[in-house]
Amino acid sequence: MSTCLRCVHFLHGGVNPSSMSPGHAERADDVGLCRRYPPRWAPDTTDDGGSFDFPAIHQDHRCGEFQPRISI
Repeated sequence: MSTCLRCVHFLHGGVNPSSMSPGHAERADDVGLCRRYPPRWAPDTTDDGGSFDFPAIHQDHRCGEFQPRISI
């Protein structure tokens, strides 16, 4: 089945920029990041800044950009 979980562009458990180290910031709710396209600017409404973020998506979603992971 061609879901995001099986796509080469999906980073399972990934999070966008954080002050925590990568090992401490992993998600455990079946949501990850789609890295098919470069990150987009997301303004932060709590301060004057923002960050470049990948879209967070659920592992069961699908799109027209699916590319299967390569088994070694």
